[in-house]
Amino acid sequence: MELRPWRKDKGGKTAEPAPAKPETAKPEPAAPPAVVSAPEEATPEEKARATYEIPALMAGAMGGPLSESTQAAVQSKEIIPETAEVCAECGAGVEPNAKFCTQCAAPLEPGGARKEPVPVKPPERSPEDVEPWALKAGEKVSKLPRSVKWGIPLTILIIIAILVTLFVVAATHSEQAAINRYLGDLKVGNYKSAYGLVSQPGGQFSSYDYFQKWQNTTSDKLGRLQGSVIQKRVNENKLFGKLIQPPPATGTAYVVTMKYKDQSFDVNMIVEPNGGSWPVQNWKIKLSETDTRLIIAPLGSRLYVDGQFVGLAQADEQLAQALELRHFPKDVQGAVDYAKKVVQTFQFLVSEFKRLATSVNSVADSAQAVVNRFGTNGFTWSNLLDAANSTVQQSKDFGQDVARTAIHVYWIFGGGDDGSLRSRLTRVQSGLDLKNLPEGYHVVTARLPGADTDSTDWIAPQDAQLELDPTAATEDSLKTTMQAYYAATSAAALTLNPALLKPVVGGQLMVDETNQILDLMGKGQHTQSQLTSLKYDSVKLLNRTVATVETHETWNYTTFQGSTAVASVVGQQQHMVYTLEENGGGAWKVIERKQL
Repeated sequence: MELRPWRKDKGGKTAEPAPAKPETAKPEPAAPPAVVSAPEEATPEEKARATYEIPALMAGAMGGPLSESTQAAVQSKEIIPETAEVCAECGAGVEPNAKFCTQCAAPLEPGGARKEPVPVKPPERSPEDVEPWALKAGEKVSKLPRSVKWGIPLTILIIIAILVTLFVVAATHSEQAAINRYLGDLKVGNYKSAYGLVSQPGGQFSSYDYFQKWQNTTSDKLGRLQGSVIQKRVNENKLFGKLIQPPPATGTAYVVTMKYKDQSFDVNMIVEPNGGSWPVQNWKIKLSETDTRLIIAPLGSRLYVDGQFVGLAQADEQLAQALELRHFPKDVQGAVDYAKKVVQTFQFLVSEFKRLATSVNSVADSAQAVVNRFGTNGFTWSNLLDAANSTVQQSKDFGQDVARTAIHVYWIFGGGDDGSLRSRLTRVQSGLDLKNLPEGYHVVTARLPGADTDSTDWIAPQDAQLELDPTAATEDSLKTTMQAYYAATSAAALTLNPALLKPVVGGQLMVDETNQILDLMGKGQHTQSQLTSLKYDSVKLLNRTVATVETHETWNYTTFQGSTAVASVVGQQQHMVYTLEENGGGAWKVIERKQL
């Protein structure tokens, strides 16, 4: 039986092979027991291989002759087996593991047959196998001029090149590219160029003079910027599940990790559109989103941020208005004003608790950042310790915020108010709110006559806290005044002479001490007092001209009626706080006294 090739009709369907005419000239050799056919889903190449190649392999392996069609395909090298075992003598195909060649009877040693790989050339398709529309399309293409044939691909390549160029240009003018240019300028100290990329909302922190002072302060303390990480900000408070800080009205918010030699910290940057269109889009970087609060004591201290004067430490107006709630109204107009104060107080408390929530979230995020960065590439042990230290510091700041808020609530309900000058000056939160201060590393310096100048660094927009101590000369002057006060009050009570109090006593205390002496005179008595021990607990300035001295004292008192002792007290301990006011020329007077 002869294996016949498959044919396709004009419709592309596979047709059964036509029956072959019987050969009379010579007997047909033995053929394989079945006709090898290709599955319907086979490709044309696979069908051709099944039609020609497999019968060739089978016939060659059995030593029989190939059919005429198969021989023609093999001789024309249209179809040749990919690899076949052949006799080393005559080149005829042999059956695998055969011992003799069936053509030349040459003995075949084990492994004596060789394999010859031959590339398979798929049969060419006849014109009737091609779809009519394809033939027409090919004819039209062949008739096109050479310029058109080359022009179309070239045009496509040019369009692709233009699109690639546009996307490259757009990538160099993206939001993150603007931040990278800004940070790159900071790294090399090109502050003028960096300043040109920053939006200027106005105010004392918008000038180039301040920007240069700020960057010089940062580089002096931390060195030049060494690296950074830019990420889009997720506007969600993870701990409370709501937006503590709303997203910006315009632009896109990013969180940038600024990495210096010995310190790293996160700042917010908002990238806002500044004209242009795709792909050349211009951007400006906004460095401030919220106000920064300086909590500085004493009142009236001169404040400098990064070497630039920014104002005097003042009492917090919202807190001062909230403290007025203890004074109830007496008429209708007073009731209206009181209602306004209640609303303002509520807003103040909401802002305080919102600040606490933000602080808690900052601590949680900082702690999570330490965990996330542990073991990551480029994050050294120094960075880890720095991040952990930042978390600890934020935790301390949060504790201070909680204590401060609790004190404010206590004050609002009248706590600590005894009507004295000391209570009025201590029941305040002195400092300054800074608008549009760029987020990042800053140094605040406070100065006040009679106090030691002091500075502290902090990362805005977190709060900065600072309290000035009296100079050694001021503290000595206050203690000298206290010694003179003890001597004057003792002498005045013993001699019943109020005039002795005048050099060191003033204000309401002068009235109170004089009344005590007059009371003794009316009874015909006088008192002898002796200070046996004295300990200064604290010496503080409340502003430039008012100070407090807190002490622990031990006294012995003896009261005489004429020359006869009628009463005696030994070892009386007192915890006292005195308010002193400067009279000018460095001279102080005690104006208030309160036993704690």
